[in-house]
Amino acid sequence: MLFDNNNVDLDFALLNLSGKSSMPMNGMNMSSKMFDKSNPNILPAKEGFLRGNMFKNEYMPYKNLTYIDIKPRSDREAKLFNVMQYAFAINDMNLYLDLHPDDREAMALFEEFVREEKEAKKDYMESYGPLTVTKAKGSKFTWIDNPWPWEDLGGNIYV
Repeated sequence: MLFDNNNVDLDFALLNLSGKSSMPMNGMNMSSKMFDKSNPNILPAKEGFLRGNMFKNEYMPYKNLTYIDIKPRSDREAKLFNVMQYAFAINDMNLYLDLHPDDREAMALFEEFVREEKEAKKDYMESYGPLTVTKAKGSKFTWIDNPWPWEDLGGNIYV
């Protein structure tokens, strides 16, 4: 499956649970100033996706467990991960905006995530074909040619 060989030691006893991430945020498309100055409580899309929550003060580890930094093994996995992180950010920001519809900074960030996801999907589909059946086009129905989720692409059991 996706993201094999992450070299993850599953002994979580010595993890930092202070709420501060020690994970480097390399490879982010969006500038860090957007998160530090305009809305310091909202995380970058990658870290929010890995945590399962886009808000710094809302992450609560379960039984001393915490998130791991997933390392895609191929260009295909990296592009798919990029789509997934922005899709997650959009959904989490949508929930926040349902409760805080007048938060202009959050709305601007939501719109930025939508633009980034659109670009990430376009990038993936140009290289590897459609992500959804509605994006299939051409003289042949190529949706069937893509790898299926259960096909072994050299990954592991975690994703």
